[in-house]
Amino acid sequence: MHARRTKVAVIILSAAVLSQASAYGAYAASTTTSSTKTATATTASTLDKLGSIALKSNFSVKLTDAGFLTQDGGNILTYTLSYNNGSGSSINLVDYFSKVTTAGGTVIQGSPVTSSATIKSIPSKSSQSVTYYANVGKSTSLNGVKISVFGWDFSSTDYQKKLGTFTLPVAFSQAVARGQSKKITLNNQPVTTKTESLQIYKYNGKVYAKVGVSLTNQGTKVLSDPGLKGYLASAGGSVFELTLDDTSSNYKVQPQEKKTIYYMTEIPSYMKTDNMTLQFAGEDTSLKIALPIVTYNLPAATTPDLVVASNVIKKLTINNNTVETQLKSANVYADNGTAKWTLQFRVKNSGNKAITLPAYEFTVKAAEGYSFPLDTKAFANLTLKPLEEKIIELSAEVPLTIAQGTLQLQMTEPAVEGKIIFPTAYYQIPYTLQTNNWQDTEYAVENSYGTFAVKLKNIQRLPWADKDQLVAKINIRNTKSTSVQLPAFTSVIKAGESDISSTSQVVTESTQTILGPNESADVYVVANVPYTYQFNQLKITLQETSGESKNNFLSLSTNQLDSRVQEVAALSSFQIDLESKKAEVLERRTTVYQGASSNIMYTELEMNSEETRKSEQAQLVAYYKTPDNQYYEAEVNQSTTSTSPNGKNLVTVWTKLPLGVDPSQLVLYIGEGVSEGKLTAPGGKSTGYINTVSLGLNNVAVESKSNLLDVESFPYNLSVTNAVATVTSGKDTLSTVLTYNLSSSTLYESGTYEHKLVLELIDPFGQTMEKTLTLGTDLPLGNFKSYTTTFTSNLYKTLGGGAIRLNVYDEFQGHRNLLGTGTYVVTYQTASTTSNNNSTSNTDSSANNPSDT
Repeated sequence: MHARRTKVAVIILSAAVLSQASAYGAYAASTTTSSTKTATATTASTLDKLGSIALKSNFSVKLTDAGFLTQDGGNILTYTLSYNNGSGSSINLVDYFSKVTTAGGTVIQGSPVTSSATIKSIPSKSSQSVTYYANVGKSTSLNGVKISVFGWDFSSTDYQKKLGTFTLPVAFSQAVARGQSKKITLNNQPVTTKTESLQIYKYNGKVYAKVGVSLTNQGTKVLSDPGLKGYLASAGGSVFELTLDDTSSNYKVQPQEKKTIYYMTEIPSYMKTDNMTLQFAGEDTSLKIALPIVTYNLPAATTPDLVVASNVIKKLTINNNTVETQLKSANVYADNGTAKWTLQFRVKNSGNKAITLPAYEFTVKAAEGYSFPLDTKAFANLTLKPLEEKIIELSAEVPLTIAQGTLQLQMTEPAVEGKIIFPTAYYQIPYTLQTNNWQDTEYAVENSYGTFAVKLKNIQRLPWADKDQLVAKINIRNTKSTSVQLPAFTSVIKAGESDISSTSQVVTESTQTILGPNESADVYVVANVPYTYQFNQLKITLQETSGESKNNFLSLSTNQLDSRVQEVAALSSFQIDLESKKAEVLERRTTVYQGASSNIMYTELEMNSEETRKSEQAQLVAYYKTPDNQYYEAEVNQSTTSTSPNGKNLVTVWTKLPLGVDPSQLVLYIGEGVSEGKLTAPGGKSTGYINTVSLGLNNVAVESKSNLLDVESFPYNLSVTNAVATVTSGKDTLSTVLTYNLSSSTLYESGTYEHKLVLELIDPFGQTMEKTLTLGTDLPLGNFKSYTTTFTSNLYKTLGGGAIRLNVYDEFQGHRNLLGTGTYVVTYQTASTTSNNNSTSNTDSSANNPSDT
């Protein structure tokens, strides 16, 4: 900021230059612009009317320029005399001098400025200009000023003779007219100058003036900033020191290049801006005084329109590079009395060299006068390569009491001490409520990673323990012609007014995160809600996680909340389409194990690998569902080992049901387990599940066979080919020897086998005895195997014959299904005929006392 100055550097006039070399006239004549010719002609014609003064034969002088500068140490008047020597010999200037007579009558002898002090003579047949200055004290006007030229005359009393006087006309003005240019010399380079604009900015209760001046370098060397002092003067005489705008500091102008540079200052809000002038002064370091350089009448002041319409590109010049800026999109939704805005701001380096952008600050401005700052860490040290483009995500929260349709995004350079800062632009924020994203419909998304077609493929609301689980499946397709790298994601998810982000996880099917042109990837957002919670809007935001920043990658909002669960008819299969886990799944069998106080619903599934390599199977999660939306969480038992190509897996699913639930009405909800953002590892504990289907069940009751041949407890098959029950006279034991064949299918990989075989014997007295056997262990695999079991009862001492009945049960989790039954004759033998030639390979020597059971 620069304070107002009231007694500094009012430049009334100047066409003088720090270096008034003889070549100046040649430079002025060589200009090619008509405006320069006009300005020069106007000044020259005004002073030409004063004519010339003959100093001696063939030697004359003309007044070609004059200037005035007000300063605290006394006001400085400068004037330029052009000497023309038409004689045949050099003329020494020591014989001539000049004096200034102010309007008040004060007479001061002029002295050459430092750049003219070395001009001592005028060569034959040449012209030379010399600039003089005089400290005229408190004199403040050029009107009536006289410049007299003297020569030494030793015959006069004061040894000097007045040779002539130039009186400045009352109408004389040294200021370059509006729209006209002026040629001056800067750093010994001829430069055509012209004022281009006067702009008035109002910001934070203050008023700033910005002056644009074009410089056209007519020389052959690069023009660097000569360090001129600039001043803005009002018509009323107030003066304000100018400073170069940051974009113009340390400027350089190439030969023949035209460049506009800008100066700024703060002015009072009440000041009239009509008929203002721009004044430049330069320091004569040897004389230690400031000298006027040039003055311009400025164009009429304008107030720049910094407002950028919706979707319009605003071009900025930063370090001589063009940078495109644009507010690409804006979305808003209401949340507890707050409008939550998401803005996408595009920046593109259109230049031919890399550029680091200023750390711009952004604010949402309301028509009511309120400002709402935004987090803009993304602009810290943001460097763009040539033609590189980035999309910056900005978020803002604005009270709903503020008019949302008139908001603007204000972009400002970062504050720097001693530097005038005001907004670069105001971008109109288009007010459209966030699009309702329909399921299975593609929407275009653009961000710093690229351009994508995004589809909300489906939403599933599923049971999860004592809660519900929301699963949103999102497809992201790369629409660019080059490959893109997807970032790691976290999610922000809101169900109605409730933020459920703390329960959410983001799951990607594939570990491959590079998408080629037109390739796509599925992303799942999983979160929990109370199962009784009802809402009508779901908003999902995927955020990239890189360092401390969490920029939004995409946002979706929908009120289409119908849970889409694929229905698979009974006896039909469905596909698992996960990368490296592709498989076909179908129901093998479903049955019910009856119980006294509850039933067991039991399903066996075949999972057939469709991979061409050895692979880990998907870990499944399942619930049984009733028609009235009651869900019973199921236990899932499956193999944890990898499966060979085309290999088959047996998956068992079961749950305990109250007796009042009709098992025939159930369907099986089954999906692929996930945990901590990944697919659940084999044998791991799932924290959610995805891609759930509703599988119809073919519930078939187990039919008991009337014999014990080909009794199946999958994967085992048992045939009892013979059973011999023997009692011995006088003894209390009943010995039973089974001859059996037992085989097991090796078609499937499976988890732990949880079934038991229960052998129930009913003796001729009606007494019941049981043996619980583990197939493959208690009953080894093989053909023509035998198993012996003995039961004890006092009644057997008197048993002389009869028959026993053997029942075989499949027992699962304490519940049983009868597989088959057989009746066998009891053989009675006396003690003397007892055979000791037992051939059983598996003997159970334990005895049960039925009377104690």
